[in-house]
Amino acid sequence: MAAEHFPLLRRFSALSSLQPVELCELPTPVEKFADSDLLFIKRDDLTRSDQGGNKPRKLEFVLADIRRRQANRVITMGATGTNAGVATALMCQRENLHCEVITFPQPETDIVRLNQRIMRNAGATLTARGSLFSAALNWYLHPRRLDRKSYFLYAGCSAPVATFAYVNAMLELDQQIRNGELPAPKHIVVAAGSGATVAGIIAGAALVLPQVTVHAIQVAPAKVGSFTACHPDVVSGMVDQVWRSLRNADSTLPAKCNAQWLWHEEYFGEGYGVATPDSRHAISSGGKNGLELESTYSGKAFAAALTLTRQHRQAVLFWQTFARGNEL
Repeated sequence: MAAEHFPLLRRFSALSSLQPVELCELPTPVEKFADSDLLFIKRDDLTRSDQGGNKPRKLEFVLADIRRRQANRVITMGATGTNAGVATALMCQRENLHCEVITFPQPETDIVRLNQRIMRNAGATLTARGSLFSAALNWYLHPRRLDRKSYFLYAGCSAPVATFAYVNAMLELDQQIRNGELPAPKHIVVAAGSGATVAGIIAGAALVLPQVTVHAIQVAPAKVGSFTACHPDVVSGMVDQVWRSLRNADSTLPAKCNAQWLWHEEYFGEGYGVATPDSRHAISSGGKNGLELESTYSGKAFAAALTLTRQHRQAVLFWQTFARGNEL
């Protein structure tokens, strides 16, 4: 494995047993946003040429876990236009694995229809349910739950090992800062859905950018029935879990992850995938400057990035997690 692809393993040699699989084209570039000298974009929409987004980074670690368990089937869940479902279906197609995506409704858009088509063309079985709660219940109580050859992948490709992907990404960003590609940001803004991406960024910030504040922008419901879902408590748990692993690999680290981070629920609006006036403005502003965004995740997070740049007049990094899908 190339050291530049997985700086995590160079920093923590004891984690080499994770054996992540190179699926992405890394490092992804960093660009200055044309309308501001203070706003920078980490272009994780360019992680892969066939889709991009934050999910392929996670799947580098998830696929290694699937191989360790010798699974032949992956069962995941997400909205009808789930980018995680697309990334999982494409991975399963390449790996000759069976794939089932259990879906719940979201507002229909061109991107949703395209993603449905990509998943079907990749051979995934799509199992539609009428609500987020019923989809989650179907996933938790799936008839194959006790099948050792079936790998149950949480929404957003957020298996426990997936959090390492964005610790790795933060070490990648640190090298780009050292190379002079951008100044050290004071704020990092990222969409928070299933939680693994933002948890990895928080833990990584504690390692390499202790002065940064990570802003997690809520884009999904806080509760699914009685279960806590898109919520700071979930992210805190993920941060604690990955930090324990990092500290086990390097006992010189402090006992607790000391990163600074804030949770923002004010950009969520009326529901998952439902556009807000701020997200529409952000999507328009980004589009005029060559930045492709959508209303479920990246548009709401970029709205926050624009606001924070205006408020603080300090360097802000927006982590672009949008998945650019090719029509297959």
